[in-house]
Amino acid sequence: MKVSLYTFVKNGLRNDYHIVAMLKHHLPFADEIIVHEGQSTDGTYEAIRNLDPKIRVFRSNWDANKGMGWVNGFKDAARLRCTGDWCVLLDADEFIPEWSFNTIRQAMQTTAKQTLPMKLLNFYGNYKVYNAFPEKFRWPAYKMNIHRNVPEIVLHGGDGSSVRHNGEEFVLNPAEVVCDLHHFGPVRRPAVMREMWRNMRGRLYNAPPPRFQMPSFVFRLFPHNWKDPDFLPQLRVYEGPYMQTVLDDPEEFTRDNMQLFDYLNQQTPATVEVGTLS
Repeated sequence: MKVSLYTFVKNGLRNDYHIVAMLKHHLPFADEIIVHEGQSTDGTYEAIRNLDPKIRVFRSNWDANKGMGWVNGFKDAARLRCTGDWCVLLDADEFIPEWSFNTIRQAMQTTAKQTLPMKLLNFYGNYKVYNAFPEKFRWPAYKMNIHRNVPEIVLHGGDGSSVRHNGEEFVLNPAEVVCDLHHFGPVRRPAVMREMWRNMRGRLYNAPPPRFQMPSFVFRLFPHNWKDPDFLPQLRVYEGPYMQTVLDDPEEFTRDNMQLFDYLNQQTPATVEVGTLS
């Protein structure tokens, strides 16, 4: 059985997506990794194009002026290049823990279903803190992102974060979750994160889309506040297990100098551990 992983990235270094670490991490899991690269101008393409023979990078010009539907187009372009029996769709800041690699392959071999879901663990600020209530900010909690490589698969949702079998109703049953998916999107340089949230449809506070794009220097002057009072009540300490990728380079997965971890330990003596499926 051959497994394809497909993803997409544009200016991943500038936007702090952890893209190099993400691709290297999944090499032991996938038989091939397809990356749709959006003609980056920050060195992303040069950083990923020769990482490993398993990784196949192709490029195109992304036109971001077509509403959120444009996202589906470049994700689907990567999917159509997959040659595996099964496929896994991941964002550039999402990591499957290595202890789940075999679990996923076993599920693929034994299930009669066309698609399978994952549950997201949304880290925030650093790899020891997570948001326990992602729905408050419209962050994803589950994704249907494992699927057979068949023509009937189509992307689902406004940003194509899930897939479904064409002609069937989309049903995501949490009881069918195969594994946790570690999401490090909110572990970025604070100026970059605030710029993304403000300019990408106001995702931070469920706000309407902004009327104009602010220049990047504004966010460097006024970066995201890690101790934003809207977020603090939702945060919990994560006690592991930690992926080897994180243990090998903890600085790559820390953007707040551990201030949130220290703050939470001072506020709540009892930490909350998130169990992982195995």
